[in-house]
Amino acid sequence: MRLEFRKHCDGSPRQSTRRHLLIPLACLCLSASVFAVPVPVPGNAPVPVDRLRPGNTNVFPMTGTWRFKLDKGTSPAVRGELPADTAIPDFVAPNAPDSAEAGWKNIAVPANWEVEGFSMFTYQERPITSHDIGCYRRLVTVPAAFAGKTVLWHFDGAYDGADVYVNGQRCGYHESGFTAFNIDVTKAIKPGQPNLFAVRLYKDTSSSPLDHGDFWCLGGIYRETYLVAVPKLHVDDVTVVTDLDAQYKDATLKSAVRVVGPPGAPFTVTCELYNLDGTRVAVPAMSQSGEIGDDTNASATVNLSGLVTAPKLWNAEKPNLYYVFYRLSDGTKTVERVQDRIGFRKIELKNGIVLVNGVVVKFAGTCRHEEFSPYGHALTEECWKTDINLMKDDNINAIRTSHYNHAERFLELCDEAGFYVLDEIPSCWVAGEIRNASRTWAYTFRSMETLNRDKNRACVVAWSCGNESSYGINNQAEFDYAKAHDPTRLALISQANLGQNPKTDFEDYHLYPFPNPTQIKTMLASPNRAKCPIIITEYGSGNDQQFNQTWDLVYGNDGLIGAFIWEWQAQGMYDKFPERWSQNAPGARTDAKTGYRQSGGNGPVTADRQLTAMFYRMKAVLSPIHAIAKETDPSTATQDWRSQCAVQIQNRYSFTDLSELTCQWQLLAGEKVVASGESHIAAKPRSSVDAFFPALPSADTVRLEFFHPDGRSVYVTSLKLKAS
Repeated sequence: MRLEFRKHCDGSPRQSTRRHLLIPLACLCLSASVFAVPVPVPGNAPVPVDRLRPGNTNVFPMTGTWRFKLDKGTSPAVRGELPADTAIPDFVAPNAPDSAEAGWKNIAVPANWEVEGFSMFTYQERPITSHDIGCYRRLVTVPAAFAGKTVLWHFDGAYDGADVYVNGQRCGYHESGFTAFNIDVTKAIKPGQPNLFAVRLYKDTSSSPLDHGDFWCLGGIYRETYLVAVPKLHVDDVTVVTDLDAQYKDATLKSAVRVVGPPGAPFTVTCELYNLDGTRVAVPAMSQSGEIGDDTNASATVNLSGLVTAPKLWNAEKPNLYYVFYRLSDGTKTVERVQDRIGFRKIELKNGIVLVNGVVVKFAGTCRHEEFSPYGHALTEECWKTDINLMKDDNINAIRTSHYNHAERFLELCDEAGFYVLDEIPSCWVAGEIRNASRTWAYTFRSMETLNRDKNRACVVAWSCGNESSYGINNQAEFDYAKAHDPTRLALISQANLGQNPKTDFEDYHLYPFPNPTQIKTMLASPNRAKCPIIITEYGSGNDQQFNQTWDLVYGNDGLIGAFIWEWQAQGMYDKFPERWSQNAPGARTDAKTGYRQSGGNGPVTADRQLTAMFYRMKAVLSPIHAIAKETDPSTATQDWRSQCAVQIQNRYSFTDLSELTCQWQLLAGEKVVASGESHIAAKPRSSVDAFFPALPSADTVRLEFFHPDGRSVYVTSLKLKAS
C-alpha cells in the first residue's frame, strides 16, 4: 500500500490520537504516564485517524510560535523526581519580562533548538554532555468549553527532562526524551482566559544517558503537543487483544477498558466494531457496567469480549484494519466516545519458529532513525510518508526503530502501509550502568511508557529492549516488564541470547562487516533453534555475492527470521546557518563548505532521502520474487511448447499469491523489443513454479518485471536465451 500525501484543510500537520495520563508513581517520576488516554470522538461513529483532532472541540493545538531562551545547567531531579524544594524559575510567572533585550526570541514548536540555531548540534553526547536548557513560554487563551473538565497537556516527545508550568504553577515533571506523556493542568488553567504556559526543558538529566547513543541528541519540544479536555468520568486506557482461533479464521475481540471518575460513580461501557469505510461489523453486543472504586486512583476496569466471524486479518502484505468504538455512559446518558484502529492478527513462537496468523514470515528489515535533514527529530507527515513509500519501493517489510520508539504517527502509518516493527525501548550504549540496581527505575519507566502508547498498534510485533549495552539486571527489567504486560508479542534484549536470558524469543546478532555464511549455518544447526529463531538486528551488506548469500540463507531457513540492514539513512544534518559552518559539532564530521554534519555510516538513502547505489542492491536482494536462473534454454520446455522457455520463479511472499501481481515480459534482440505481453503467474505463497514465455528465434533475452497492485515495481530480471 502506497501512502498519499494529504494536508488538513487548515494546513496543519497530522496529530496523533492515543495519549497518556500522568499520575504520581513512586520511584519513577513526579508525574509518570501510566495509562494511555484516548482523545474523545466528537460524533457518534469512528473518525479517520488523521481527521480525529482537527476541528475537535475537545482538543486545542499547542504547536506554533513560542518565545524561547537558552540557558545552561543540569536537572536537579533525582531518580526522575524533582526535590520538593526545587525553585520555580522567574520566567514562568505571568508577569515575567519577555522582550528582545531579555534574550527571548521566537522558536517553532515542534522543532529542535539546535536545528533552529540556538546551540550546536551534538551527536552521541559521549564523552561530551550538552548542558543546554530550553526555556519556553507562550500566552494561550484556553477554550471556555474546557471548564469543568479534566485538561491534559500532551507531549509526544520533549528531549529530555520537562519541568512544566501553567500560570506560574508547577504542574509536573517528566524525564524521558523519546516517550510520550501528559501533564494534568486542570487545577492551574483558567478556561476562557489567557494562560501562561511554560516549560523548562533540560538535556542533561538523571536518566538522559539512556537517551544518548548512536544518533543525534537534540533538545526541544520536537513532536506534537496539545491540550485535550475529557469529562470527569472518562476512559483513560484501552488495551485491545485480537485472539484468533486454532484455524486462524475467527477472532475473539477483547478490550480491557479502564475508567476514571468520581468515587462510587456508576458507568457502562459498550464496544462496537467498524470497517474503515464507516460501516458497522455485525458482532454480538459487547457491554459491561461497573462502579468507580474508592482507591487513590478512583478507577475501575471492565473487560469486554465478542466473537468476530472471519475478519480480514492484518499482516505486512495485506494490512487490513478496523475501528473499535467505545461509548461511556454514566447510567443516564453518554458522556464520552473514544476509538482506536486495530488489526486482527496473532504473533506466535512455535517450535522455534515465528508465525504471523499461523504462517512463517520473513523480516526484510532496516534500522531506521527518526531523523530527516534538515528537520532534526521534528519530522513532518511528508517525511514519514516519504520514508514509508521509499521502503516499500525497496522491498523492505520490517523496521527496527533504532534506538528509541518513533513518533506515534509514524507507527499509525506503518499500520496502514504494512510493516513488521521491532519497537525499541530507549537505552543505548549504557553497558557501564546496566548492572546498577539504582538505575533500574529509568529502564522500567521507559518500558512502561513505550508499551502504554504502542500496545494496540498492529504493526508492532516485538519489543526490542535497548541496543548494544551488554547484559544486566536493567535490560532484563525492560524485557520482564514487556513480557509481563504484553503476552501477545515477542521480545528480545539486544544481543543477549539464551545463555543470558533463557526467556528470550530470539537469539539476536549484530554481524559486521557482513554475515559469514559458515557462521550462520553453524548457528542454524544449534539445538537452540528448537527454542527460538535467529534474528540479525544489525548487519553490513558486504559485496553483492555476500549480500545474496545472506538472504539465500534467510529465505531458505525458517530458523532465521530475518535481518535489518544498518542503517536506513545516512545520519547527517545540513546546518541552515552558514555563519556556523566552520564550527565543529561534537561527535560528528563537519564540511565547512556545505554545512553538512555527519556521523555514522551510509544507507540506501541519504540524510535528505536521495537514493544511493545501496537502494538498488537492496531492492534486488530483498525482493519477494526471485528467478532461480540467469539464463534459460528453450529446449527445456515441454514437447508441446518447443517455442517457449521455462523460467523457475520463487514466490517468497507469505500471504500473497503471485497471480495478484502483474508480470510484464519482453523478448529482446539486442536492445530491440521483438515481442511483449502481460501475464499473471499463479504460485502459492512460499512456493516455486515454472512460468512459460515465448522464445522467438530472433530473441536473445527475456526481460521480466513484476508490478504490485499498488503500482510499484517489485522485481526486474533479464535472462539470456540459450541458442538452440
